[in-house]
Amino acid sequence: MKVTAVLSLLHEPPTGSATRLFRGKPVLEWTVGRLARAKRLGAITALCWDDQLASLDPISRSTGLEVFSKGPRVALPQLDGVTTAQKWADGWRGGLLSTCHFDLGFYAPWHHELCEKTQSDAVLLIDPSSALVDPELIDGLVAHAQADDSLEFAFSPAAPGFAGVLILTTLLNRLAAANTHFGRLMHYHPDQSSREPLAGESCAPTPTPVARTPHRFTLESHRQIHRITAAMESLNGQLVSSGAEELVRRVHAHQSPDPLPREVVLELNTTRSTRPIFWAGASLNITRPDLTIAAAEQLFAELASFADTRITIAGVGDPLLAPDVFRIIDLAKSHGPFPVHLETDLHGISADTVTRLAASPVDIISVHLPALSPQTYAKVMGCDGYAAVLNNLRLLLSERQTRRSALPIVVPVFTKCQANPAEMEAWYDQWLRAIGSAVVRGPSDCAGQIPATAVADMSPPGRRPCTRIQSRLTVLSDGRVISCEEDVLGLQRLGIMGEESISQIWQKQFEALRSDHRKGELSKHILCQRCREWHRP
Repeated sequence: MKVTAVLSLLHEPPTGSATRLFRGKPVLEWTVGRLARAKRLGAITALCWDDQLASLDPISRSTGLEVFSKGPRVALPQLDGVTTAQKWADGWRGGLLSTCHFDLGFYAPWHHELCEKTQSDAVLLIDPSSALVDPELIDGLVAHAQADDSLEFAFSPAAPGFAGVLILTTLLNRLAAANTHFGRLMHYHPDQSSREPLAGESCAPTPTPVARTPHRFTLESHRQIHRITAAMESLNGQLVSSGAEELVRRVHAHQSPDPLPREVVLELNTTRSTRPIFWAGASLNITRPDLTIAAAEQLFAELASFADTRITIAGVGDPLLAPDVFRIIDLAKSHGPFPVHLETDLHGISADTVTRLAASPVDIISVHLPALSPQTYAKVMGCDGYAAVLNNLRLLLSERQTRRSALPIVVPVFTKCQANPAEMEAWYDQWLRAIGSAVVRGPSDCAGQIPATAVADMSPPGRRPCTRIQSRLTVLSDGRVISCEEDVLGLQRLGIMGEESISQIWQKQFEALRSDHRKGELSKHILCQRCREWHRP
């Protein structure tokens, strides 16, 4: 079996893995060097655009990397959708649009063409930012595929950055004909009967620590390079030959938080045209001034050193009812450009606002639509707005189609509570068929501040330090920085925008809170003590 490794840079900007440095060398050069240690690979190739050729040339000359350019950069809606979906995914699978980590940079017709040019039996998809890819895992993956002639693909469920997926030409032909991505084979689809991939013959043996670690090992951002550099500092000359298990052990032993949060939840207002039974404003009197443009600009400027910071525009109010929502989205994109996710009811807004939303640079729009009938919608959302929301949703999707774009990704959200579980399964299948993404989540009681509407308490019996305060920070519309979005009244204030920098708040006040969680001293923080959401990512 002739296997060609394909490192596709199609999803990267002109400056990416070929220019981003790790220990003095381009990330891509590390990736090629580690891959070259695998004994069962044939050629190592790169798929790119013309504007990336100059940065690839010195790497190609020094490593023997074969480069295939697809000409001037053009928009590929499917590729853009996959790239955006994966900005919000941390594991190797589970992304929106049925995507997985292997799909980054994958465009089936061109990968099929490259396979024919190199006269290969299979392609191995490797993210170009996989500077720590494990050659032993790669050899094991190829051997696993070679041992069973019936397999059309083989994959390793390792943390992103350590391995990849091998696709034989027969499957690659079908993916190219359908112009779809590989990740669709890794996800649930209501009209397909399929076996869990992890229990199938295509899943290659992978060391348990490497498969179960929650960390990523790709170097696609300055944040990731900072994390890996700090964790691997003592390896020096041994890093190039260190295996995945050793790297996982070192990252787990390195507990220092990032200099800035990975995610920021930004509240623009407290106004909402619906009254969901799971909404804090239905039980509490929450009134705050709208977020100012100056405060938003200051926040984004402080976060700009890590452009992969994920911004979620949400909070107590519906952001689309805030007059400055589109200016703030534009600010986020001009400073990072940050990935931006907006949550809305898509209710009580004009058609012009929906049209403007479809043309905005927001990446993901979550629409609260926790019902499959007008009656259930009214019970859950507190208003008779089901038909109006569906009309707005149709307009949003139509405007996106008119622009021939996959963005923004639209995600209906079903909050499972005591009034709607009978409609949940049918709802999920319907929206997955219709637009490719749907999310079911549970309601919160905001640490005991509002009545519980969940069907059941899903928190585990054994308490551990909160997951969210390790990576997420919340800013209220009045500028207060709070411990998390459960604190809807701002009772656990950790700072104020403008009085201290975000990095100071994150590294000092948040670290003190994390320390109390590690020690089990939750009585100092009454909301943390009552919280039932501490286990959620």
